[in-house]
Amino acid sequence: MNFSKIIDRLALYDLHRKKSKDNHFSTSLADITSREEFFSSKKAEVSIELSESNKDYRIGTFSFESLAKSGNAVNDKLKGEVYLNKDDKDKPNIIFVHGWRMDSYDRIKKIFHKRIMKNFGWNMYYYSLPYHFEREPEESMYSGELMISANVERTVESTKQAIVDLRALIQWIKANKSGPIILVGVSLGGWVTNLIATLEAQIDVVVSIFYANRLSYSIWNTIPGKFIREELEKNGMTYEELVDYWKITDPSQSYPKVNKDNILLISALHDQYIDLKDADYLWECWDKPMRHIYNCGHSGIVLCRKKLAVDTLSFIQNKIKR
Repeated sequence: MNFSKIIDRLALYDLHRKKSKDNHFSTSLADITSREEFFSSKKAEVSIELSESNKDYRIGTFSFESLAKSGNAVNDKLKGEVYLNKDDKDKPNIIFVHGWRMDSYDRIKKIFHKRIMKNFGWNMYYYSLPYHFEREPEESMYSGELMISANVERTVESTKQAIVDLRALIQWIKANKSGPIILVGVSLGGWVTNLIATLEAQIDVVVSIFYANRLSYSIWNTIPGKFIREELEKNGMTYEELVDYWKITDPSQSYPKVNKDNILLISALHDQYIDLKDADYLWECWDKPMRHIYNCGHSGIVLCRKKLAVDTLSFIQNKIKR
């Protein structure tokens, strides 16, 4: 077996040491007539609290109440980290979206954070997805358990919450900052980034790293989704039914509103978390934007930090200079 695959398999073995104890299965899902209406948003009332600073940056948190309430008070309060350049006139604004089951921003920061501070001076925002980090309810077994699960309705509603609130943050930045807006997503964050690119025209550059595409495909055909698939099948759910239920969360159903020339997709050839066939499918549906395929697995997030940083940041810099 390829060395990259072995590393991914070992990581997945460790990942699955924590798994759901409760049954989540539910298929109660309201009819969704309009995709644009379902994911519609408005500017959020964002609160910025800056608690420290260094030579170039003011550092703190941003927070706001979710615009798509889940009914869970912990999850419905969104809080992320913010790094604002002290001379932020016209500075680009880069938003990072993390992956499923991550419990901190560390993996993303180790790729980009110091390089951006030292070489670019961009404003940085670290966005937390539903049911992750401080939004994780006390009863949850792991970060993100309640975002993606066999509860078909809650998964759709969590996707809506992720998109609506991220769009709200983008609209707030657009209203309060003059620099371009850049979105960088990793793994599940790449899926969110891809989906929002089909809905939000106010994004200047998108980079999606080791991204998922069709959520139904990932749950049914990859190792990370195996326990969710087992629960779905145990309750009589077929793959075709799941595809239909989660169709609205599929980025490949729509063409991006972001300029195709300003989109960079990065995949891993030996990825055991994301099926490359599904990543290929999105790339083809989007008329083949700029793409890199690394000779690694999903573990390349850790092992290929320098290459990820160089490829991503040079692409962004090239686009925002125009």
